[in-house]
Amino acid sequence: MSNAGRATRFQTYDLTAFHGPNAGYVLDLYERFRANPDDVDPDARAFFASLDPSSLRRLTSSPNGITPPAAAGVSGVDVAKVVGAVELALAIREYGHLAVRLDPLGSDPLGAPELLPGAHGLNEEDLAALPASVVGGPSTEGAANAAEVIDRLREIYIGTVGYDLDHIQIPAERLWLRDAVESCRFAKPMSPETKRSLLSRLTQVETFERFLHQTYLGQKRFSIEGNDMLVPMLDHIIQGAAAEGAREVVMGMAHRGRLNVLTHVLGKPYEAILTGFEGGRRRSETAASDVSDDSTGDVKYHLGAKLARDKTTGQVHEVPIVLAPNPSHLEAVDPVVVGMARASQDDRSAAGAPARDPRASLAILLHGDAAFPGQGVVAETLNLSGLKGYTVGGTIHIIVNNQIGYTTDIEDSRSTLYASDLAKGFEIPIVHVSADDPEACLTASRMAVAYREEFGKDFLIDLVGYRRWGHNEGDEPAFTQP
Repeated sequence: MSNAGRATRFQTYDLTAFHGPNAGYVLDLYERFRANPDDVDPDARAFFASLDPSSLRRLTSSPNGITPPAAAGVSGVDVAKVVGAVELALAIREYGHLAVRLDPLGSDPLGAPELLPGAHGLNEEDLAALPASVVGGPSTEGAANAAEVIDRLREIYIGTVGYDLDHIQIPAERLWLRDAVESCRFAKPMSPETKRSLLSRLTQVETFERFLHQTYLGQKRFSIEGNDMLVPMLDHIIQGAAAEGAREVVMGMAHRGRLNVLTHVLGKPYEAILTGFEGGRRRSETAASDVSDDSTGDVKYHLGAKLARDKTTGQVHEVPIVLAPNPSHLEAVDPVVVGMARASQDDRSAAGAPARDPRASLAILLHGDAAFPGQGVVAETLNLSGLKGYTVGGTIHIIVNNQIGYTTDIEDSRSTLYASDLAKGFEIPIVHVSADDPEACLTASRMAVAYREEFGKDFLIDLVGYRRWGHNEGDEPAFTQP
């Protein structure tokens, strides 16, 4: 094809269609062409040779455009600054979670040098001189310049929630997650009434644990203290699932926090819990008939329950909640819970392959921070999550992360930075939240339910707290609040 033909083909495109990083790339090519035409390919050379310089001015005057280099005869900025701004925004989106302060005990986050403008050859003045469209995304709406967009991204990605999402490979999911995060769709401000309700809920959780600790001093109870927000989070997840049509919730968990979940999430009467501490001397007549008790010979923190609980989400939804019994093998319950949820979803009323309704049952798995990466059954269960014969339309996972595995510190229990890193191999979105940040915890809970509803896949919340009491829980505190 002749140079004239190539130029004609290029000129069918409107230069103002290029914006943000694409415009920066076009202008970079133009600079290379001006320095040495042989540095660009024949098509680009033909295009720039016949280019009307006024088209560059149209590019800069476009609301989505950028300012071209001064060498083009128009006042502007270095294209390298544009590229740097794009790289900075990308770094914040991908590595911002490394700088979020997640530890309620106050340890410093790892951080990342890529999060600083200087790592990309920029300063705040450079960012202020660039248009907001350079960065792109929902955060650009109403922003005066790139500096304002970068500040918004910092607030979102390096604020109170750690969005660990760069391992997601499916474009539609990446786009949905990015839009959900940057539009702050699930970060709803709490009204005074909601705050009072949440405080009341947390007071119930804390008072119950304190009563058990003071009344049954020295007895193992695997306290939830340090991760108290787990109960309101479960409330939100169950409410959200019920509003989306779930007819049953199946849960599995290890010992940590189990008694509080039994009491405040499933509604097991206090009398039934106290019977376990009393060694079976007292039996509560109000306990549900299908709730296991000490007559089985099992200990109180292995027991399960199946109770119905009213959930209010604009309307009243009565949702049966099942907590599967779990022995001391921690994560052994995971495939059992997923199997129970799948059985509830399959309709076997007609001959042939059963029809399946993934909304019929929601599986929730609560993991320990050492057990999640440490036990093979977790990876085996995750591997089945997307297979046709085993999928349940998405399991919501919560790592109840008290930063100590039984009696083992983090540095001696895993080789990864996060307890949740195993899930990256299965492209499961991960959100890290501090257990001392109620609003962040509820934001993650809403996002988990919405993602499962949208894509029918697993979602993981890493709830970072601490263990308030030592293993025997009758001794001095292993950790105290900062």
